[in-house]
Amino acid sequence: MKKMKKMGKNPGYSIVEVLITLCVLGIVVPASLSAFGNTFVAGLKVHENAYMISSAEWWFTSLPSPVGKADIDAAPRVDERGRTRFEWETEDLNNGAVRVTLRVTGRILGSSFTISRIY
Repeated sequence: MKKMKKMGKNPGYSIVEVLITLCVLGIVVPASLSAFGNTFVAGLKVHENAYMISSAEWWFTSLPSPVGKADIDAAPRVDERGRTRFEWETEDLNNGAVRVTLRVTGRILGSSFTISRIY
């Protein structure tokens, strides 16, 4: 004779347990993806800022010495890779020096910074 199995609770998950798990995943997964995206964008900003700083140094070192207004006007408006743009203003100082204010704008995120030098 066959033994009869006892009728009881199945070893599976209940619908309440499944819904709780889905709610937890619905909170954890978007938060994780958001944190990853923020980290990626922050790294990209750091990289672009470092590249813009080196591009500004490249721009200033490409000027001949001594610097005249004609030399500054002939300076490049875009770097050699085409990733950054340069805009500048010149100001004559009392002692015959020239202040050059350079604005460097990145092309990836569009961030910019300004730096000045006196020649």
